[in-house]
Amino acid sequence: MYKRIILLLISLFILNSANAEERFVPSQPVMGVSSLSAGMKGYMLTVLKGTEISRIPVTIVSVIPQKGGRSFRELILIRLKGRKLAQGMSGSPVYVDGKLIGAVRSGWQQSTQELALVMPIEFMTGIYSEYASRPEEVSLSPAVITGIDINTSGIQELSRKLGITLTQGFLPVGGTPDFSVSGRRLNPGDSISAMLIWGDVELSAVGTVTAVDKYGKFLAFGHDFLKRGVVSYPSGGAYVHEIVDSLSFPLKLASTTDINGTVTQDREQAIGGKFGYYAPSVSCEFLLKDLDSGNEYKYKFRAVADEFLTDELIEGICKGLAEDAWGRKGQGTMSVNIRIDGKNTPLGFARKDIFFSDNNIIDEAFKQMKTIISAYLTQPFSEIMPLGFKITVEVTQFPRVMLIEDVETVSEAKPGESVDITVKLRPWRSEPITRKFTMKIPDDASGVAELIVRGGGNQSFHQAGIEGGWKTIISLENMLSEFRAADANNQLIVELNTDRNAEILKDINKLRKAAKSKSKTPDLLPEEEEYLSETKERRIREGSLKIFRSEYYIDGLMRRVIHTESE
Repeated sequence: MYKRIILLLISLFILNSANAEERFVPSQPVMGVSSLSAGMKGYMLTVLKGTEISRIPVTIVSVIPQKGGRSFRELILIRLKGRKLAQGMSGSPVYVDGKLIGAVRSGWQQSTQELALVMPIEFMTGIYSEYASRPEEVSLSPAVITGIDINTSGIQELSRKLGITLTQGFLPVGGTPDFSVSGRRLNPGDSISAMLIWGDVELSAVGTVTAVDKYGKFLAFGHDFLKRGVVSYPSGGAYVHEIVDSLSFPLKLASTTDINGTVTQDREQAIGGKFGYYAPSVSCEFLLKDLDSGNEYKYKFRAVADEFLTDELIEGICKGLAEDAWGRKGQGTMSVNIRIDGKNTPLGFARKDIFFSDNNIIDEAFKQMKTIISAYLTQPFSEIMPLGFKITVEVTQFPRVMLIEDVETVSEAKPGESVDITVKLRPWRSEPITRKFTMKIPDDASGVAELIVRGGGNQSFHQAGIEGGWKTIISLENMLSEFRAADANNQLIVELNTDRNAEILKDINKLRKAAKSKSKTPDLLPEEEEYLSETKERRIREGSLKIFRSEYYIDGLMRRVIHTESE
């Protein structure tokens, strides 16, 4: 009995210790919003330049009740003395009588920037278990993009998708940071960043630390970043170059310096996380070759490992880098080669395709890449971390397009005979070239055979089995095989479709039924019982399908009829 009581007490101690660490208790004294009144004096801590924390006098103006349904009931209105509010001050801790009352949250555009709203500390500490909606005020944690021109269409589109306004960022003093993992703990008033992309390219939000606890957890911003709930963004320090005055809203011009932990909560009241704790990330390499100038551009960066966000980030960053490095947008031809290496993908995955657009080649070329990355990240079959992407593109503003101009072959052939096929292709405004193929008329062909010559992007093969509901994807490797098998725009595809002898088909079905074939539906066409990869392999083996790969976008489709009546 005594031992059971001891074990129970130990269990309760362990449980209470775990709960204590889960709860956030600031390491400094706090004052609740109910103890505040108009006219009380205090101060705010924030970085105005470099990394040195400054103290700014403030006065409590009012406590403003909030509508029901939110995760906080009041906000505190304060007035700054001798200093304007600026973006980057989000999370700056505010003290009255030496006690923490909350964090600067937001202000108003087109104002004197002397007034600020403060999120009470008692509501910030609840971010590890509560949910709420987005505020209506102006956020004071600017999201910055560094390493890419913010005005590229890819970055503007990414900004819209994330629901945030991006500001052009700059490198810190000393040049490109190596983002070494420091693990150093920041203090209330220190500048802090939450990162989505880091390396040669960076996308982050900069704010201020509000509070820390004895376990190394922190609260910051006083509002959300992307409001995604439980998250895993690296947190880092920041260096403030200067506060830029603006008629709209002043801004802290800051750069991140290192990685010191992880943001684990992104909610309406605040962001929160832990110093010295690091989560997985995705490595990315982007290489662009400008075929017109001969220049090459290479970038390496890492992205947060988020199955439902990483694809958007990689697409937006790659599109922004392509436009920035190429120095133009508009018509052109681009090849995109994507390679994926991850856990449970021992041989990796690679696919190359070529795209042409007479309007915006950058938008057109990265659609397929995003589809593949999204499917890979969200597939339900296998764990894929650690994970890396390598995207190599070659681009020219000129149409690297070949048009199918003519197809020559016989008009009649007997079943079992081989026929010659000549395809004339014309590169854009150049002399035509020819490609020759030999195909065999099936032994059981009857009636007419239809010869189809097309570019891979014209009337592409369909996943008849999957689209018809007869098959489904069953594994990660199965999914990747079907991505590999999909037609590509740089392929010249020659297919021979024939009417098969009806009596032979009937006999085959009878034999299947008599032998109790494994096929659940013996009356299906072969394509409906197969994956596309299997269909292509079979038809290439039979000789009814030929695929020629090129370094051009193949455009066009032509048909010819071959009569195959037997003697």
